[in-house]
Amino acid sequence: MSTSYVSAGIAIAVAALVGFGAGYQVSNMTMSTKITELEQKVTNLEAKPAEIAQIDGPTDEQATAALQNSIFKGSEMKISECKEHQGFPGVMCVGTVTTVTGEFAGNSRVSTLPFAKIDGVWTYAN
Repeated sequence: MSTSYVSAGIAIAVAALVGFGAGYQVSNMTMSTKITELEQKVTNLEAKPAEIAQIDGPTDEQATAALQNSIFKGSEMKISECKEHQGFPGVMCVGTVTTVTGEFAGNSRVSTLPFAKIDGVWTYAN
């Protein structure tokens, strides 16, 4: 009888080890699959901003030309960012406006200015 108990104990131990090993392998494969899925989701989320439609806004030169035909004559603008304007068909651009001529020449200030594209030309839309 003692031999049958020892054999049964060994069989149970082997079965437990095989069960734990199989469980570990399945858990490891599942975890690996989840990690791969999460990495793919992160990659997709990182790519999202690049997929967002680029805002059609004026270049620095176009903004400067638009300012020359407005109350900002004698100024130039270096644009930092443009966003769609909610109130009219155009954009609101944030940038540094520098006075180039006149008694205030050399003065710079950060400004948010509206621009609209009319007949293919960017115009200051005050």
